[in-house]
Amino acid sequence: MKFFVILAAVLLVGFLSSGLLGGQVYTWTDENGNLHVTDTPPPSNSKVKDTLEYQEKSPAEILEIKQRQSVRKEQEQVEAIRQKAAEAAKRAVAADQEAQAASEQAAAAYENAMRTYSVYGKTKDKRNKYKKRLRRAFDQADAAQARASEAAEKAQQAQAEARATAKEVEALEAKSQ
Repeated sequence: MKFFVILAAVLLVGFLSSGLLGGQVYTWTDENGNLHVTDTPPPSNSKVKDTLEYQEKSPAEILEIKQRQSVRKEQEQVEAIRQKAAEAAKRAVAADQEAQAASEQAAAAYENAMRTYSVYGKTKDKRNKYKKRLRRAFDQADAAQARASEAAEKAQQAQAEARATAKEVEALEAKSQ
């Protein structure tokens, strides 16, 4: 491990001190199989692996590269927010479906409570005798109604979140154009 660290340090010092940053870089292997990276051409009996030519970028090219990077970053941000908006819309649809199902369950529970009342609550004696059964049926209907209300509230929150992220996407798209 120390060997590789020392080798990397030597190569780094060699690159910085030899002016390799401004010219050609030669990578070659000698007859003993040792790898060399230099700025001077290799000897004729060596095997050349690669020659790199470094060309300095003009200020206009650097500016163009930075602008392309900036545009790409903005596009990635817009795409991330689009995905967030799509996910929020999916959550809103799912929450709406859950609210609809909970509402249907509440309606069924209320109908069941009314049937129970019509069977066991016609007279005062029957109401007293079956009051626990009646109370349980109406408690179940109340609980189902509470779940339906909670699901409807979650659906409204999900829809608000979806609208907010959609507006954020529109604002970013308007800004980028």
